[in-house]
Amino acid sequence: MHATHWWIVEGADYLRASDLRHYLNALLLGIGGHIGYSVRPSYRRRGLATWALGAVLPEARALGLDRVLVTCDDDNTGSRRSIERNGGVLEDVRTTSAGIKRRYWITL
Repeated sequence: MHATHWWIVEGADYLRASDLRHYLNALLLGIGGHIGYSVRPSYRRRGLATWALGAVLPEARALGLDRVLVTCDDDNTGSRRSIERNGGVLEDVRTTSAGIKRRYWITL
């Protein structure tokens, strides 16, 4: 799988990781999407996820993608808000092998 990875750090503190998957296979189409991320719990609720997701979108555009799929757990309100603030349009909510997932498309 071709992907680009970023870590966001502040001094010696790890804050967040982001992944941009260059294409989707069947698993990523249903569960993971083009962009995945995680935020250290002590740094959540500070806008970091929204900012970092927005920073990855131009990188996806530079790869030639015209839209990206971003997913989150159905009960992850913070991630849902971050995706929606970056233009995510809900396609559907699916029960998957990894739980209930909300699937959003962001046009670049």
